[in-house]
Amino acid sequence: MATQPSSWTAEKPRKESGKGPGRGWPEKNGGRVFPNSPTASAQDIHRAPPHSVEAEQGVLGSMLISPRETIAECVERINEEYFYIPAHQTIYEVLVDLWNAGQAIDLITFTQVLRDRNLLDTVGGAPFVTSLFTFVPTAANVGYYLEIIRDKYILRQIIATSTESVRRAFEEQDDVSNLLDEVEQQIFAVGEDRFKGQMLSMKDQVMEAIESIEKLYERKGGITGISSGFVEFDRMTSGLHPSEMIVIAARPSMGKTALAMNIAEHVAIQQPATCPASPLLACACESAKSARWISGRARFPELDRGGIETGRS
Repeated sequence: MATQPSSWTAEKPRKESGKGPGRGWPEKNGGRVFPNSPTASAQDIHRAPPHSVEAEQGVLGSMLISPRETIAECVERINEEYFYIPAHQTIYEVLVDLWNAGQAIDLITFTQVLRDRNLLDTVGGAPFVTSLFTFVPTAANVGYYLEIIRDKYILRQIIATSTESVRRAFEEQDDVSNLLDEVEQQIFAVGEDRFKGQMLSMKDQVMEAIESIEKLYERKGGITGISSGFVEFDRMTSGLHPSEMIVIAARPSMGKTALAMNIAEHVAIQQPATCPASPLLACACESAKSARWISGRARFPELDRGGIETGRS
């Protein structure tokens, strides 16, 4: 008859059969205990999500000491959701509201606006607002603070998305295909945040336009991109430029592939000495295109089509 544990004897309960070391039990070699929860470990329950209080205060301080230049950059790259501390979110929202309204931003006016909106005590009082003004000596490094805040926000989004995905994987096992599609969309949505705020400012765009005009003046009417080998085509397009997509459209058997291959050949091989050859990638969706490519390459004197097809060249 098994003896029940007693508070007086401090006797330990006997281990029942079938409950030896295994999943959920410590290993004999001192390994860790696996938690019963499928979504989090015991150590993760009380762990704070990734965040940086210093970086958040650095951004707010930069916005306060240099609002005209700094707030515009911050608005392009982040919003209030990127802040982890609720008081920081409130301060950011009020600063952006004042900036959009064209109102002056300094210690006195900002503190008074918070007081008028009954938010001053919520964010920590006047001493905390004053500390933000002196937290950073200059706003020159606000870009680095923004990167830290964005990275921490993305990490929090990854954790939230992954945790929700694990929960749904345990509870919604009847429609795996739709679940997989939705999880992929959520992960991709987190990744798209990396490209937020990459818009050029008006100053950068003006400088880029001036640089382009200077290059056009130096060429004295010549093409500004890579030559295609066709004079009339280059005259109409000024050459091939980055980020452009040129579509060659015509009925079947009108020479679209031949034209494209001739342009590719000129770009990769037959460029003049003043314009060195450029790397080239040619993709074909039809197997017959490879035969046309071989035929085109056989036009070179050092290559023989028969040798190419048989592997002798």
